[in-house]
Amino acid sequence: MDLLKNASIKTRLWVIMCATALMLLFSGAIGLTGIAMTDNAMEKTYKNSLQPTSKITRIMQLMDENRVLIMLGLQQDPKSPHFKIQNYEPSSHTTAIIKHRNEITALINKYKKRKLTSEEQDLANLFIIARTQYVNDALMPAVTALKAADYQKANKILLNKINPYYQAANLQAANLLEKIRETARKNYEDASERFILIRNTLIYGTLLGILFISISATLLIRSIVRPLNRAVLHFKQIAKGNLDEKIPISSQDEIGQVLSELAAMQGKLKVMIGELDQLASTDKLTGAWNRRRFEETVETEIDRLRRYGQPLSLMILDVDHFKKINDDYGHPIGDQVLVDLSNTIRTSLRASDSLTRWGGEEFVILCPNTTASIVSKLAERLRKKIATVNFKEVGCITVSFGVAECGPSETWEQWLHRADEALYLAKSGGRDQVRTIKRPPDFIEKATTK
Repeated sequence: MDLLKNASIKTRLWVIMCATALMLLFSGAIGLTGIAMTDNAMEKTYKNSLQPTSKITRIMQLMDENRVLIMLGLQQDPKSPHFKIQNYEPSSHTTAIIKHRNEITALINKYKKRKLTSEEQDLANLFIIARTQYVNDALMPAVTALKAADYQKANKILLNKINPYYQAANLQAANLLEKIRETARKNYEDASERFILIRNTLIYGTLLGILFISISATLLIRSIVRPLNRAVLHFKQIAKGNLDEKIPISSQDEIGQVLSELAAMQGKLKVMIGELDQLASTDKLTGAWNRRRFEETVETEIDRLRRYGQPLSLMILDVDHFKKINDDYGHPIGDQVLVDLSNTIRTSLRASDSLTRWGGEEFVILCPNTTASIVSKLAERLRKKIATVNFKEVGCITVSFGVAECGPSETWEQWLHRADEALYLAKSGGRDQVRTIKRPPDFIEKATTK
C-alpha cells in the first residue's frame, strides 16, 4: 500500500476492486483450463467405452470366417461339382475353425469381465446362448463330419443348422454391438451436457462476478467518496470563514459521524467567532461598540448617504466633571457610572441608532437616515433623562452633547471633528446642554446639484 499512500481513496478503492476482479478472472481461467482437460479426459473415456465394440466386431468376423471355412471344407469333396484341387491339407480348415472358436471364447470371457448395464448383460447372455447353440449344435458337428470326410452330412448341417444358427447368433451380436455403442454415446452425450452446463456456469458466473464487483465497486466508491468530497468542501468553506452553509447528514455511518461532528464543530466555531467578533467590536466595560465597529459601520452609512441622499447625523456626548467623580469616589465607581450611563442611553435609542464608547467618558451615537435637527431633539430628550437618573454613590450627573450632520463630500473623520467642535461649544458654554454645528457649504451645494 506504500505505492498508494499518496493516491486518493477513490483510486485506492478502484485498485482493490480491479485486483479482486482480476483474481476472479484468473480463477475462472484456471477453471476453464480444468474443464478443457476434463473434456479431453471425457473424450478418451468415450473412446475407451467403445473398445468392447472391437471385441464384438472381431467375434462376428471370426464367426463369419468359420462359416466360410466350413464351405471351403465342403469344396474338398471329390464328388462335388465345385471340387477344387488345393495345395494344403483339408484338415487346415478344421484347425482354423477350432482356433477361431477358442479366440472367440477368450474374447467373450474378457468382455464379460467389464461392468455391464442390465440391458447390456441381458443382450450379452442372449448372444452367448445363441453362440453356444451355434457352436455346439452346428459348427462342431460340421467339423466332425468334415474330419470324417462325410461331406454330405457336413453340407446338410451347413444348410439346416449353421446358416440359421449363425444368423441368430450374428443378430444377437449385432444387437449387443448396437447397445454398447448406444450406451457409450448416451453416456458421452450426458457427460457433454454436464460439461457444457459446468463450463457455461463457470463462464457466466465469472462474468456476473466481475459485473457484480464492478457495480459494487462503483456504488461503494460513490457511497464513500461522494460524502468525503462533500466533507472536504465543507472543510474548505469553514477554512474560508463561511460558517452559514448547512451541513446535510444523510447517514449514521462513519462518514455520517464525521459530518455530524463537523456540523457540531461548525456551530461551535460560529458561536466562538461571533463571541470573538463581539469582543473585538464591543467595549469590554459598557458593552457599547468600540471604535473598530464604529469605523466599519460609518463607512457603509456614508456610502448610503452618497448613493441615495439619505441624511446621516450623529451626536457625541461627554460626562461633565467626570474626572472629579473618579477623584472623589475612585475609578471603580467611575466605571460603574459609565456602565449605568450606557444602559440608560440604550433604553432611549431607536432600533436604527447605535452607541459607541469613543474613549474615557465620551460616547458617540450614530443616527442613520436622520437630520441634525431631529438628532438635536433626541439629544435634548436624552440629556434631560440622564439628569433625572440617580447614579449609585454619585447621585445625579450632567452630560454635554455635540450634534453634526454629515456632508456628502466629508470623510467620517471630518464629520466627527465638526461634532467634536459642537461638543466643545457645549462644554465652553456652561455644560449640560446640546449644541449643533452648522452643515458645511458643500452639503447644500451637492444636495442642490442632485
